Amino acid sequence: MTYSGEMSKKILYAMLFISAFILPNFNWFIKIPFTFVVLVIILHQVQLTITSDQLEYKIKLFKFTIYRKLLTPEKIKKIKFGRIGWATKNAVVKVRRGFNFGVAHFYSEQLILELEEFALANNIEIQKTKDYLLLEKYYSHN
Repeated sequence: MTYSGEMSKKILYAMLFISAFILPNFNWFIKIPFTFVVLVIILHQVQLTITSDQLEYKIKLFKFTIYRKLLTPEKIKKIKFGRIGWATKNAVVKVRRGFNFGVAHFYSEQLILELEEFALANNIEIQKTKDYLLLEKYYSHN
């Protein structure tokens, strides 16, 4: 199944604040690259596709793929489940070589469950923090 991530509104507000109040004091040599970075951050999309034998992580700008990573179970060191805030579950996929990535910006409980099933089916190490275990205990739908 394919999941699409959303950018945090806090990042958007911070970028708008910086561009409105701090950038006017700099010259064009700094303004243009910063504006480009802000546009990439605002307009990018993140997708994670989970199949039975691999994970595919993509970062796209409009319809163009900027970054694509195919992860087979051999390339994944472990999946660490944790908590963000009061009741938001998160998972971080720890990769043997390359960049680790988190799935908090997908805002999907189903994604967390599918990642856990993927790890169990492919004998990938699972690490759960104490906070995550509390969330599982109190917010389970049993």
